Amino acid sequence: MKTFKSLKTLGGKLAAFTLVELLVVISIIAVLAALALPAITGALVKGKITQQVSNFRQLYLASHSAYMDGQVAGTNMGFPQYYTTIQMWATNLAPAYIPSTNSFYQLLKVNGSNSTVYSVSESDSSNNIMIAAGLTSGTTNVSAGLPYNGKGAAVVTVQGQAISISGTNPVLVGAALNGVTLSTNLTVLGD
Repeated sequence: MKTFKSLKTLGGKLAAFTLVELLVVISIIAVLAALALPAITGALVKGKITQQVSNFRQLYLASHSAYMDGQVAGTNMGFPQYYTTIQMWATNLAPAYIPSTNSFYQLLKVNGSNSTVYSVSESDSSNNIMIAAGLTSGTTNVSAGLPYNGKGAAVVTVQGQAISISGTNPVLVGAALNGVTLSTNLTVLGD
């Protein structure tokens, strides 16, 4: 059986870390965590933007499916231009193309704020924005406020092109949008 004598050092004291050594190690860990935090938050925002682009793409696919079915039936439906409110658009797409209006609104919500839905149809230019989040209203500039605090934007065009924008550098944003424009009809659907 071992005794406590084996834990003693040459000086006769118990081997342990001093308070100063522990504080130095804790401060080093805190500095490393503080350096890693911006990278982690940036990755979280990119993940949220990617998720929202996917949600917007689902709304586009539901709208396009409704439009194609409407063409067979001889009616215009599916795209936002055919409705005066987002509620009418949601009611038309649910339950045939989206499980419920509640599911529709969950796809449209971004971090607790509303997305911008432009009144566009399938006949608009393929570069026109259909749904966006994180852009300053009426522009293709990244918003400094909600939902991504100026760190990016999510966009889907009339032809279903899904665009995830990270950062606010005008050159990089312009490259990401590459010819994407707002409709000349800047009507935004209301609730």
